[in-house]
Amino acid sequence: MDTPYQVNLLRPHASLGYLLHRASKLGMARSEAVFDNSEISFTQWTVLALVYSRTATSCAELSRELDHNSGAMTRVIDQLQQRGLLARRPEAEDRRVTRLSVTPEGRAIVTDLAARISDLWNCILRDFSDSELANLLALLGRIVARLEAGDAQTGH
Repeated sequence: MDTPYQVNLLRPHASLGYLLHRASKLGMARSEAVFDNSEISFTQWTVLALVYSRTATSCAELSRELDHNSGAMTRVIDQLQQRGLLARRPEAEDRRVTRLSVTPEGRAIVTDLAARISDLWNCILRDFSDSELANLLALLGRIVARLEAGDAQTGH
């Protein structure tokens, strides 16, 4: 497929950008809703889960992963630390960098509340076959990698 998009054929409901954005917004709203009666918010749980999985271990990394500004992320981290769910420690090599880790109490919350997200996505994906889901994840992974790297041919 040389040029999958052509200006005269662009329609929102057949546009990858629109569908990804719409799926993200709807997925976030549904995810936040399943945390309505929880002791922490979906955003707080996501921060704990990213630190727990070691996907992000600093405020800057969390800000990039979640597309939050550093001030807002610092407030979330402060709240989680005050509740004893997250710990901060200066990095040995560069004391300007503070590393985050999940406390035992935080680990318990991450794992206990993971069932809510699992149940939500299992419900949403219930009609997908294993191979369809594997293909979807592989394709989205390729798109994310391309977007993170930029396209060498166009410089974007």
